[in-house]
Amino acid sequence: MCTETAYTLRCEHVISRTLYCSEAPPPSRQAHKERKTCSRVIRNAVPWPPPPQFGAQISCPLANCPFEQRGGYWNCCWCGKEWNEQGRCSCVMIIDRQEYRCGHICCETCEAATEC
Repeated sequence: MCTETAYTLRCEHVISRTLYCSEAPPPSRQAHKERKTCSRVIRNAVPWPPPPQFGAQISCPLANCPFEQRGGYWNCCWCGKEWNEQGRCSCVMIIDRQEYRCGHICCETCEAATEC
């Protein structure tokens, strides 16, 4: 069986790795086509942080990742929380005794966190 694993990165984007078994078709001669898995593929999803064997320095595969462009520390444009350290805003707001999580993902409108 082939195994596809999707790892959630610190920025909240996802990178996938595939381990192919002997039943998987061989790679295509056409370079632009991805190799196909066998018919009995297992899919896994791993949240941040990934296991140690994945590697210490993982960068986002997106060329223009807003989170990485801001150095990994950003201020949320939705709720105003400063110094978020992951791709999703960690703000917890209490309104009328109800707890709400912002959950906004760093975007082009969010600003990099800076020292005053």
